[in-house]
Amino acid sequence: MRTILLAILLLFCSVAGSAQLQMFQRLTAPVFKNGVELEYPFTGGLNNPQFSPADLNNDGVEDLVIFDRGGNVVLTFVNRNIPGEISYNFIPEYACFFPKLVDFVLMRDFNQDGAADIFCSSLADGSQEMQVFQGYFDNNVLKFVPYKFNYPGCDYCDPYELWYPSLSGAGNWSNLPVSKSDIPSVDDIDGDGDLDLVTFAAGTTTNLWFLRNESVEMGYGLDSLKFRLVDDCWGRFYENGLEGCRARLSCSPDSCGPCSFEFQAVADDRGERHPGATVLTYDQEGDGDKDLIWGNISYECLGMQFNGGDADVAWMTSQDTAFPSYNTPVTLANFPGAFLLDLDNDGKRDLVVSPNGPAVGEDRQCAWFYKNTAATGHQFELQTKSLFVQKMVDIGTATHPAIADVNGDGLLDIVTGNNGYFIPVNPGNSNSASLHLLLNIGTPTQPRFTLADEDWLGMSEYAPNDYDFAPAFGDVDGDNDLDLLVGSYGGGLYCYRNVAGAGNPMNFQQDFNTMWVAMDVGSSSTPAVVDLDGDGLKDVVMGEYQGNINFFKNTGTPTEPLFSNQPTLTKIGNIDTDIIPGGPGYSAPVFLQTPNGMNLVTGSINGQIEAYSNATATNDAYSVVSLTWGNTDDGNRSCPAFADLDDDGILEMVTGNQRGGLSLYKTALVDCEVPVGTQEPNALNLSVSPNPARDWVLVQIPSESPVRWRAFNALGQQVARGETSDSNLIISVSYWQTGVYFIEVVAGGLRGVAKVVVR
Repeated sequence: MRTILLAILLLFCSVAGSAQLQMFQRLTAPVFKNGVELEYPFTGGLNNPQFSPADLNNDGVEDLVIFDRGGNVVLTFVNRNIPGEISYNFIPEYACFFPKLVDFVLMRDFNQDGAADIFCSSLADGSQEMQVFQGYFDNNVLKFVPYKFNYPGCDYCDPYELWYPSLSGAGNWSNLPVSKSDIPSVDDIDGDGDLDLVTFAAGTTTNLWFLRNESVEMGYGLDSLKFRLVDDCWGRFYENGLEGCRARLSCSPDSCGPCSFEFQAVADDRGERHPGATVLTYDQEGDGDKDLIWGNISYECLGMQFNGGDADVAWMTSQDTAFPSYNTPVTLANFPGAFLLDLDNDGKRDLVVSPNGPAVGEDRQCAWFYKNTAATGHQFELQTKSLFVQKMVDIGTATHPAIADVNGDGLLDIVTGNNGYFIPVNPGNSNSASLHLLLNIGTPTQPRFTLADEDWLGMSEYAPNDYDFAPAFGDVDGDNDLDLLVGSYGGGLYCYRNVAGAGNPMNFQQDFNTMWVAMDVGSSSTPAVVDLDGDGLKDVVMGEYQGNINFFKNTGTPTEPLFSNQPTLTKIGNIDTDIIPGGPGYSAPVFLQTPNGMNLVTGSINGQIEAYSNATATNDAYSVVSLTWGNTDDGNRSCPAFADLDDDGILEMVTGNQRGGLSLYKTALVDCEVPVGTQEPNALNLSVSPNPARDWVLVQIPSESPVRWRAFNALGQQVARGETSDSNLIISVSYWQTGVYFIEVVAGGLRGVAKVVVR
């Protein structure tokens, strides 16, 4: 039943996602770390997760939606509904039906129809207003439409953004600016059953605003959203952003704090400007009013304030400045935000804390789970600092995968570089980058990986001064095995020559020729090895921070490459993956052979995969296959790698991203390229007769090893495949249509391709 449901979701998702190309099917494969199988290996990682409950499949059980602002990605998990357990299935197809979202996302059911709605940051450039998407079920799948507000008499009001009646007079309206760095509270503050808003107004105040939803009072029930600003100093406190997670409380519910003697003790040089905060309201003591947990943009702590007022007038009378001081206080870099939901199906809402700032901050221990252990009310006890993350392939920030048979066992492995990971004692990612090796311990048709090395080749020695490592395999010295180039933040290359020979476990010696580091593209180089100009020599192509793609022509010999320190061409295909001209683009090129020529596929800053055909050594524009190839989006800084991991003749795609994880997809592209193993084309010299053929063809194979073979027509479509232990392979071609075919043979770690004409 689950397989049928996923197939239906994929079909719907493909139609919804694009009229040009269907979405590539998302895959997974077992991955082990320290002998333990990861539950969500190819989920893509987490950096800045925001947690919300939502029933995704209309079964009456709250599932889980994680929005990661470190790439603006929605991840959907279906609750297994096991009492007392955090137990979910990752079902990414449900995310297809979510709208494009940015910055902050809060799932709330404002009309209580069972379908969660979305309160979120505005999509419009430069806008700081809030938007709402109304949820509904279609064939038991949660979908959304933009909620349209009603602003009578206001021609300038955007009906898809949140405005409120202005205090300046009847008929006037004001917009509600919420800083894109913030997370507001969407909660029933006054206890009348509808959802209100508590937030700081961007750029104007250091006091919380309370916008009451007056839908019930106006007779609309729960079907509408009618917000009115009724309190511009909710809680009666002052948050200046200069004292960690301490607020200045008011001495009276009738005054907007702080107390006069406290006010004199604080020098506020912010000029009444809001510094940035995350806001969570809930009833801590069960006394009918809302208390507050908040984080500050400049600090690693959370503050809690206790409401000594009531539901009508909030008055914070005490606070915990290192919340929860009774357990393990939050110290999370940077800018923590708190989320309240029942994760373990025990009927009590738990607390999850994560870094809200998408800049440098904690990127592995980035989901602190506090279980609610109170019999009634709330008592939070820390269980883990890496909720869900510990069950994923997640190596910090900005992953760059490459695929090759590293240990010569005939199975394709994954090597992944990263920008680095956060180290609290020396903040930042620039001191922690390395290469990670995922060895394939499965079979040719069923890959299984184990994290074998977290500092492969010892590249972390360069990390104090360089990072953002991006590996690429290719035979740069013409000895029929794969060498390794590694790009980096510095913009040049590290070169490791494989001296093992074809079919053997890779054995690298670093080439310290200054030519490699001198091939500088500025910043964040991402190399590819390919003969782009058709002269028989392997060239180097490099993506970079700016988003253009550089071509370095090989002017040496097949065994001794020679490259200039300046690109021969600086913008091949006229490709630029930036969004804002001159801004970051983070191109990450890969070249794929097709029956119709060479294609270039590249990652980008916005997470899309771009594909172009007829790639050659020219700055002239390539033909666009798709700028959203496969309709995949794993967040900022997508970085693809391709190989046939399950030996079915169709390429899989492994993508890295800003969140520090990996995703796995089945593409729609036949594997016409040289397999990414330790051999180059035609390492096996095949003899084919008769050629042309009519009924059968004999392929003589110079190997005593078991043989796997495949046959493709001129369109790259697989027409036959098989295995044999005989060195003489006889293939029936009597049912093949007239035309040109290619027979690929793999034996003993070597590969050969032969062309045959069928008449």
